[in-house]
Amino acid sequence: MRPIPIALLLALSLASCAAPPPPPPPPTPAEADAAGDKALAAGHDQEALDNYTIAARQGDLIGKERIGALYTSGQGVVQDFNEARQWLLPAAEAGNVDAQFLLARIYDNGGSGVSKNPKEALIWYRKAAEQGNPTAQYQVGRHANFGIGTTINYAEALAWYQRAAAAGDSDATTAIGVLYEQGRGVKVDTARALKLFRQAAATGNAEAMKNIGYMYFNGNGVPTNEDIAYDWMKKAAAAGSDDAARRLAMRDMQTQ
Repeated sequence: MRPIPIALLLALSLASCAAPPPPPPPPTPAEADAAGDKALAAGHDQEALDNYTIAARQGDLIGKERIGALYTSGQGVVQDFNEARQWLLPAAEAGNVDAQFLLARIYDNGGSGVSKNPKEALIWYRKAAEQGNPTAQYQVGRHANFGIGTTINYAEALAWYQRAAAAGDSDATTAIGVLYEQGRGVKVDTARALKLFRQAAATGNAEAMKNIGYMYFNGNGVPTNEDIAYDWMKKAAAAGSDDAARRLAMRDMQTQ
């Protein structure tokens, strides 16, 4: 048997001592966010959280907003508004509109570690509204309409409602209808109110459907017609209006 050459033995020895290949680089924030979104859509909440955390630790605003959203909803984690706020605040301060809106909702509703703070809510709704978020625009209008965290200002309410309605927010369209129906900051115009309610109702807005029902109950701008009124109440109840459902239940009790 021929001896193994010394050069070959040395080469084999060096190969066995070589360092293992370096690990692959971590995913970029965009890659981690995309992986998190994919996992979340598939119902893999922990995998989504892990990927968002990878992105957030690299300073990614979307990752921070996504983690905040999970803690806000309690999806895959214990709902904790205070924890959510810790993730959302830096993203909101840096201009992330989704984080601004979620932070506003936390202050608006309160709970699980955060007290209600309508003034703070309005600050963040306004920031998101100014960036074009229609629901935030509606909320700024609602705060001005009812004096939530600010003074009542119907002109400002109408302006913000109109911006939101123009972007397709049916709650804002309904709210404008209420202003015209009740004459808040504008002249009473029941025909315009009914038109706006019908426009919102066509998109499935339960509040608008209920309002049409009440207009027919009360003969407000239309002939009094209980049959038409109850038809609208049925539609509103089916669309989720508790008020309409109670009205229908009262009628059932009265006819028994």
